[in-house]
Amino acid sequence: MEEVRVSDVEVCNLAYRGQLEQLRSMVLADKSLTSRTDQDERTPLHWACSAGHTEIADYLLQLAVPVDGKDDAGWTPLHIAASAGRTDIVRALLGKGAQVNTTNQVGCTPLHYAASKNKHEIALLLLENGASPDSRDKLESTPLHRAASKAT
Repeated sequence: MEEVRVSDVEVCNLAYRGQLEQLRSMVLADKSLTSRTDQDERTPLHWACSAGHTEIADYLLQLAVPVDGKDDAGWTPLHIAASAGRTDIVRALLGKGAQVNTTNQVGCTPLHYAASKNKHEIALLLLENGASPDSRDKLESTPLHRAASKAT
């Protein structure tokens, strides 16, 4: 089976594939790898959030990696985790002080994505942690507009 490669930085690939032991070995040899960015300006934490590898996200968060780093589209790990429905990771990021009202290139907050993808529990977590239900993206849509547009 061919190994999945999403990044030009190997530690990011390990985070995406959920290979905690290999990632841990690399990080023990060079702690700077925990915040290394790849071709998309994503860190291992971004990739762990994307793939839903809670144990890797937790490990990286224990090492005090930056939680609010933005990729080349302005997405933080919290944007990714909220959009992908990774409730446990969202909770962990919030516990480490992730900014709930940060916006990406199109002006969306993590709440916009939780709302548009019907991630009710994540939306509540974000709101309980200070997410603004009135934030507007660059199209003037609020999270409620995003949720309503997905309703059937």
